[in-house]
Amino acid sequence: MEAVDAFDIPAGTRFRRHAHERAHVCAVLSGGFVEREGRGWRDVGPGSIRVSGPARHDCDFGPAGARCLLLDLDESALGAVAAPRFLPADGSLAALARRLDAAVSAAAPARAQDLPGLTAELLAQIARRLAGRTGPPAPWLGRVRQLLHDTHGTMPVAVLAREAGVHRVHLARAFREHTGVPVTAYARQLRLREARRLLAEDLPLAGIAARAGFADQSHLTRAMHETWGITPAALRRALHPFKTSAVRAIHFS
Repeated sequence: MEAVDAFDIPAGTRFRRHAHERAHVCAVLSGGFVEREGRGWRDVGPGSIRVSGPARHDCDFGPAGARCLLLDLDESALGAVAAPRFLPADGSLAALARRLDAAVSAAAPARAQDLPGLTAELLAQIARRLAGRTGPPAPWLGRVRQLLHDTHGTMPVAVLAREAGVHRVHLARAFREHTGVPVTAYARQLRLREARRLLAEDLPLAGIAARAGFADQSHLTRAMHETWGITPAALRRALHPFKTSAVRAIHFS
């Protein structure tokens, strides 16, 4: 399982033989550092992404310090990465890293709701670039994602494929390559988000389950607890305007 965190490194910090025990990704959100590379130094600036297996390295942070997003990975997450690889600043990767940083900084349960999907998508996009596949997604894939969001994840894959003009197997493969998750898992997250929105209204749980695309109330409860670790009833209490001071501290994205 991936571990994700963000760090603010003070200006002028120097790391010598800094150790990483696992494969890892470091995305520079702001500031930057220089890293020893052979007899010279490599500049790693804002938007850059460093990918490496377990390693020790020397790096010096500049006068602005840096904010870095660090992902410790399972060995299988990006395949075998021996020597460090550096991906240059890339608008779409940088935007994903910023969204992941916001999710890392969010309070529970928002963190639990946003972190897994964003982590999977960032790693999927890094894997594509490491493999030399740097082109943007096909326009139809953007259309599929928009349809999923417009329908809160309730449109069947077969209908999505027909609307996109591609075979459903090709859709499933391309969707997972670009987002890091199956289209069905992505759709379920959207259905859960719609259920969360509806929980703020004065509706019975069974009605919310039906409107959000779940088979019944128990199906919604099981999916929400498995994914977010909270039941719809508990989430509703947190969203209620007369919630207790203990619940008032919970923030939702």
